[in-house]
Amino acid sequence: MSKERIGFIGLGMMGLPMARNLIEGGYQVTVFDLDEESMGKAERSGASTSVSASETASKSDIVITMVPDSQHVEAVITGPAGIIEGVKKGSVVIDMSTIDPEIGKKIAELLERKGVNFIDAPVTGGVGGAEAGTLSILVGGNAEIFERTLPVLNVLGGDVSHMGPVGSGHTTKIANQLIGVATLAGMAEAFVLAKKSGLDMQTFFDAVKNGAGRSWALETLGPKILAGDFEPGFMVKHMQKDLRLANQLAEDTGTSLPTSTLIAQLYRSIQADSPDATSQGHQALVQAIEKLSNDQARL
Repeated sequence: MSKERIGFIGLGMMGLPMARNLIEGGYQVTVFDLDEESMGKAERSGASTSVSASETASKSDIVITMVPDSQHVEAVITGPAGIIEGVKKGSVVIDMSTIDPEIGKKIAELLERKGVNFIDAPVTGGVGGAEAGTLSILVGGNAEIFERTLPVLNVLGGDVSHMGPVGSGHTTKIANQLIGVATLAGMAEAFVLAKKSGLDMQTFFDAVKNGAGRSWALETLGPKILAGDFEPGFMVKHMQKDLRLANQLAEDTGTSLPTSTLIAQLYRSIQADSPDATSQGHQALVQAIEKLSNDQARL
């Protein structure tokens, strides 16, 4: 049985390596992005290019979107020259962005009227996970459609979980982000406290990295902070967006998020530093603690 044709829309820091992995996995991939340079990179990797999301969808059995925010997903799927204009009955649209679960549900209903299936499948694992094909993928949608898309998702991720109906993937991703950012905040405080207390930072890091505080954030972002490396694997502005989504979901469900609310304010203090501050990696959260403490947690 031949592999399904894939359309991939959104060739940013995550999307481009994901599209490349699908090509390397033997899939025929048609791509679209507003950035011509990214389109060229994908084409040189073996992708076919198109002039719109609609054209991409018309050439695909499964269409994947990987764009920044809810409004971008709506535009690329339901807007002018969007996926909904070109997608064929029986196809599947997979949104792998992190967006408002209610927007995902609304899009699913619109696509269903055309006989098109929808699943939400946001990812976690950063650019490194996208490049290595080891992302964790959190899926919401019909179980049969999930099984149909699983071979494709397995190329992109090392851990694919079906969380429930449409919206469940987006909801899981939002909750996941709260775990990650709260861990990062605790780590930032610990680093600055250790530095101001006179500890050798490399010795401190080596001593705690395998203890009770062990985490992905400590292992991956800890060395970056100590080296003063704030290049993005996941940008501040994207974490700010995820925190806004969490706040909206908390309002909808009557949930209190005191820790996450405070962290959002710390990110806003970083945003005030410069126009480019939110394009740093989200480990820049430590900068807020450093400013309040008048010291830097560096080697």
